[in-house]
Amino acid sequence: MSQTFPNGTVFSVATAMAAAIAISAISNANPGIASTATPPEAGDICVLASGWPSLNNRIVRAASPTASAFTMEGFDTTSATKYPAGAGGGSFQVASGWVPLSQVTSIAKSGGDQQFFQWQYAEDPTGQQQQRPTYKNAKTLTLKLDYDSALAWYDALDKADEAKEAIVLRAVLPNGSILYYLVYPSFDSDPSMDLNQNMSNTATFSLISKLTRYDAEA
Repeated sequence: MSQTFPNGTVFSVATAMAAAIAISAISNANPGIASTATPPEAGDICVLASGWPSLNNRIVRAASPTASAFTMEGFDTTSATKYPAGAGGGSFQVASGWVPLSQVTSIAKSGGDQQFFQWQYAEDPTGQQQQRPTYKNAKTLTLKLDYDSALAWYDALDKADEAKEAIVLRAVLPNGSILYYLVYPSFDSDPSMDLNQNMSNTATFSLISKLTRYDAEA
């Protein structure tokens, strides 16, 4: 059992996304192995596009690259039901140019609520309503940062907001674990102006897919 405060978490955004490189196939293995003519380097953070919906738009850390393949660290693709053989091909892009987000004063997460389809049967005298889970609401992370236009993150977030393209958000937790999110960024470059309070900016990150987590290295 452990308890972890977010205090000390360092967020960063990737400011560069390399051109997409084709993946010809992904094996049914644990971890999965992606075949490609131009593998990434070990430790590269890759955004995947895949014919497997469960792997599409996911972030993976590359490991054990060879001349024609790389291992997708932490991704178990052994299930032929979830990952049909021969259908996992696509591409990957390497994210880089990390810029830390400093002076973060608040972190808020919203969304992710489970939705249900609900019904009842006319012949059921109890009138008991039944339900089955359907989708979960989209998730959003919102960071409040003390205003300083001279800091690198201010320009990086402003450019990301203008581009309206997906970027990678990274959170390094106090225990060394790392969380990666593929997100659409939104940044309000106009600082708040409340008397007797620090001026601040708000950055909103709308999640595109499930986060990827890696434990701290021993």
